[in-house]
Amino acid sequence: MYRFILFFISFLYLNGFAQSKKRIDSISNLPMTYVQTNSKKIITQLKKNASDAIKTKNPKAEARTYALLALALYYSGDYDENIKYSLKAIELFEKQNDLENVSSVYGELGFRLKATNLPDAEKYMMKGLRIAERENFVKPLLSIYNNYGVIKDNLKQQDSALFYYFKGLDIKVKAKDAVGIPYSLNNIGEIYIHQKKFDLAKEYFDKAMKQRIAMKDEYGIADNYAYNGDLYFAMKKYPMAIHNFEKSLELAEKYKITNLLRHDYNMLSQSYELNKDLPKALEYYKKNQALKDSIINKETYDKMAELQIKFDTAKKEKQILEQKNLEKKRMNTIKILGILFCFGIIISFLVYRTLKLKNKQQKQEYELKYAIEEIAHQNKLQEQRLSISRDLHDNIGAQLTFIISSIETLKQAFNIKDEKINNKLTSISNFTKDTITELRDTIWAMNHSEIDFNEIRNRILNFVEKARKSTENINIAFERDPILDNLHFSSVDGMNIYRITQEAVNNAMKYAEAKNILLNAKSVDHQVQITVTDDGKGFDIDETELGNGIRNMEKRASELNSTLSINSETGKGTMITLVIPKT
Repeated sequence: MYRFILFFISFLYLNGFAQSKKRIDSISNLPMTYVQTNSKKIITQLKKNASDAIKTKNPKAEARTYALLALALYYSGDYDENIKYSLKAIELFEKQNDLENVSSVYGELGFRLKATNLPDAEKYMMKGLRIAERENFVKPLLSIYNNYGVIKDNLKQQDSALFYYFKGLDIKVKAKDAVGIPYSLNNIGEIYIHQKKFDLAKEYFDKAMKQRIAMKDEYGIADNYAYNGDLYFAMKKYPMAIHNFEKSLELAEKYKITNLLRHDYNMLSQSYELNKDLPKALEYYKKNQALKDSIINKETYDKMAELQIKFDTAKKEKQILEQKNLEKKRMNTIKILGILFCFGIIISFLVYRTLKLKNKQQKQEYELKYAIEEIAHQNKLQEQRLSISRDLHDNIGAQLTFIISSIETLKQAFNIKDEKINNKLTSISNFTKDTITELRDTIWAMNHSEIDFNEIRNRILNFVEKARKSTENINIAFERDPILDNLHFSSVDGMNIYRITQEAVNNAMKYAEAKNILLNAKSVDHQVQITVTDDGKGFDIDETELGNGIRNMEKRASELNSTLSINSETGKGTMITLVIPKT
């Protein structure tokens, strides 16, 4: 009876263990398309599966789960955790001597680093490529050739990119890789966009879309709409571009595909701007900024770099340890004198290495201390800025608001009929309102240590939109060169640029009797050139005394180390040009 009970318990345990292993293996083999479209929902489940694999001593499933977890984290926008689990997967696959999966994960890691660290992206991609070609692994090569082409494209090596794309397409067609073929087709089409071969690009995009619709690949369909949007944008067919980007955005928002959301928001902002729909352009620009701020910051990139350094260091130490073990085995075959000689060399090496590591540690401690002091200093400056901003807003802002309210109360309470007094009170009220607006602009500048051109552009767009609403008979347009988007200025320089532009537009509205005002910002000969042109009545520069507004513009231009020129002729409008050297 005792033996029967023991047998029954053992049977239940083994059956339960087998069921658990089957579940763990099933989750660790989920298809890539499922992970892409369910990235945020599946992260917790994958982490639990990795934990279960560790408990059941199933390193193969653990490694596969880490690789899928890295993919899910990447598509959900958590880039540093993506790197961490990719490296964990590589380490486990290497311990199992599973070179096929090692090459595959190296290739995926390289591909995901393409937007943040291009040199490391190419380095890891080459590691995966060498292993796969040396061992003739077809499965990893299905994606590596195509992804290496993407990196070559980012490096502006378009001929090399096209070579690897066609190489990848050829191997995918031979292997009948229905999932991978559309990726190659789209990448080939993208190269043809760069080469302005738009008909060829459309042909390859259509082939890819047809296959993805047949597979009901929602992520792939969203991706293809984005590619078509890029094509029509390059062809300057902005309504068609907007239609395709919005189709892509609908699916990207449904499945929370972060990298695609960023691309669609950015391209919709540019497309609407070029299509002269500034409110829509501003709407998508703000959405893109909010998404970018939520997933990318300096700490993320620093942590990614730290993880890569730790991984490379661990691999080097592992290689040194293996070399030492090999030397010990060889020393067992030589004579006593040889053993003593080698022992002396090892001791010397260890002493040298210890001293070197100690020096390195001291250097790192000094750098860390300096970095902490610098951060504390910056935090103190920021606190001072915020304190001054609050005082300006709470005290001066409130007092100015009180002045406006008091004027309105005076006008209503005393029923002032003297037109001159009424006009004077209205003038004081309007001046106070303008002062509040300028105060808000000053607070905005104070809250930034530096301002990029996109923020200046955003401020000008808001100003232009308000001006357009208050003066419906004037058409105001704003054009800019996208190459200026990432240009940074100090908060003082940024405010001066905004004020000069604001004053130029105000002058055109108040004095020029203009029907059309055009703002244009572009890069010319390593300089930023901003022009404000109107078709108003103009004036004779030699015969007209310049007012305080123009003098203030010239003073601000001098503070910018920039040049300000005014060209005008009676009856032919006015053009004001500000030329700022890039730093």
